[in-house]
Amino acid sequence: MLVAVIFTFHFSPLTLRAQAPGTTPVKVSHEMQMLHGRKYYVHIVEKGQTVYSIAKAYKVEAYDAVTHVDIHFMHPGDTVWLPARGQFSSAAEEIARQEADAAQPVAPVETAATETVPATVTTPATQRVAPLVRKPASTIKVALLMPLYLKQIDEISTSKFDIEQRGKKSYRQFEFIEFYEGIMLALDELDKQGISVELNVVDVSENSSQAVETAFISHRVTQSDFIVALLFRESFDKAAELAQQAGVYIVNPMATRSELCSTNPYMVKIQPSVAGQVEIMLKNMKVERPDAHLYIIHSNAKAEKPMLEELKRQLDGRKDIRYTIFNWSQNAKLAATLKTTPNCNVVSIYDQGRDNNRVFVSNLLNRLSAFKNNPPTLYSFSDWTRDYSDIDFSQLQHLNYHTFYSSWDMTNQVHVDFLKAFRSKFASEPTSQLAANGYDLMLYIVSSLKRRGTDFWTTPTNTLPSLINPLHLNQSGMGLENDRSQLYRLDSLRFVPASLK
Repeated sequence: MLVAVIFTFHFSPLTLRAQAPGTTPVKVSHEMQMLHGRKYYVHIVEKGQTVYSIAKAYKVEAYDAVTHVDIHFMHPGDTVWLPARGQFSSAAEEIARQEADAAQPVAPVETAATETVPATVTTPATQRVAPLVRKPASTIKVALLMPLYLKQIDEISTSKFDIEQRGKKSYRQFEFIEFYEGIMLALDELDKQGISVELNVVDVSENSSQAVETAFISHRVTQSDFIVALLFRESFDKAAELAQQAGVYIVNPMATRSELCSTNPYMVKIQPSVAGQVEIMLKNMKVERPDAHLYIIHSNAKAEKPMLEELKRQLDGRKDIRYTIFNWSQNAKLAATLKTTPNCNVVSIYDQGRDNNRVFVSNLLNRLSAFKNNPPTLYSFSDWTRDYSDIDFSQLQHLNYHTFYSSWDMTNQVHVDFLKAFRSKFASEPTSQLAANGYDLMLYIVSSLKRRGTDFWTTPTNTLPSLINPLHLNQSGMGLENDRSQLYRLDSLRFVPASLK
């Protein structure tokens, strides 16, 4: 089966610097041909010219040039194709023009297949309709946009390199590399299932709208069945806008903000929804402590508002859980308040920023741990064992701590098998959940598209048993958002799945 990975950076910046600009002037050709459904200028190499000097003359980046020979051994008479760019005011216009160009009788390049860009779809902002998308071919095409910092790759000292550099901020190349490694493991698994995937990896290291627009035009991003964009906020928002214009689904693997889905019917948000997490947490409370009183600790911070509103909405819709909203500004009264209801649960949604949160967590644990008999059960939406390396596990254990755990469950065979495969392929351990996120979303979406075609986007598949974390897409606003997550509890200083029945 075909599992192809296309890096749209064909050679490193180190190679570019090694090529001195050509001494022979480059005369721009006006001859054009179609290549992969796009219009390219055709340039015949003359003596003394390099890819660098030719690309500069055509006002494109050297890595956008297409050649059929090794760039180090180019000879007079070889052909270089340069994308026809710069004559349109926006990526949307460029894409639309390329669609028209693809239908024109232009001399084809014999070795290249012509493709069609999906038509732009205008979707009413007032309601979510079933978006129009291109039917997947036998090979699923995926565009992966992420910051790889390839232009700085030569800054790494290979003579002194060791695996510890992966986690160092000075090596930004490795900040998101585990996400890509997780995707590669998913491609291995899909290949075993006989599913062919073509992965187009695009380096978008600059957090700017212009960088994204350029990437969409030059690397045919919208000719994919879906786009995965692990990008910073400005870059992702622009990518989402362009994906919607072109009628292609775009997947955000890391953002927690549900408003992403509010107006874009092509948006897919992988991080669990607030509503889904609250529902699971309340269900667990009724199983483990059916008559417990719930205290919700907050600080009136803006960041807490979505979670607080969702908690109130779901609690007000049911009468079987009594609850009290407690402002941390009155924390001196917390112990006295909890003593009035000894059988209780405590949910913390406090969020005043990382440094303040660390102080808060320490103070809260000290106050709650003072209850030696019948201590409250503590819940948090973020995993404190991950966020605060110096946290006291004995206090968490005493409080029967529950959270949406973000590491590895060694009682889960899927987790164990993934870690073994990761070690075998990359000779290292994943240091974050980025690897799991990349693996899950690729396996879930690609296998579902292959089995069900475009119907998957209308009625998404339920979670697969082979995923590390559960996934199920549901309507949120006009887009799709994951409404599944796994709640864990601390048991004998290790996390185990919390009961929901």
